[in-house]
Amino acid sequence: MSDDLRLRRLLWLRHGCEGLYGDDGEMQCGVCLLDFKRDPVDVVERRFRDIGVQKLAEAFTAQPPERSEAPE
Repeated sequence: MSDDLRLRRLLWLRHGCEGLYGDDGEMQCGVCLLDFKRDPVDVVERRFRDIGVQKLAEAFTAQPPERSEAPE
């Protein structure tokens, strides 16, 4: 197995989604819609960046938890 394929496999296994498909040597994710075996590195990088920006935007727009008044 080439170094490139070994690194792609590690990235696929540990990238954090639960939608992994790996039958017959495939390395795909049904959640982030990446094919770790075939997609060019710049496509994987761009999708990871887009997911990160989306998560950051969601964190900023999330409603803060309601604060309860401290007992006096």
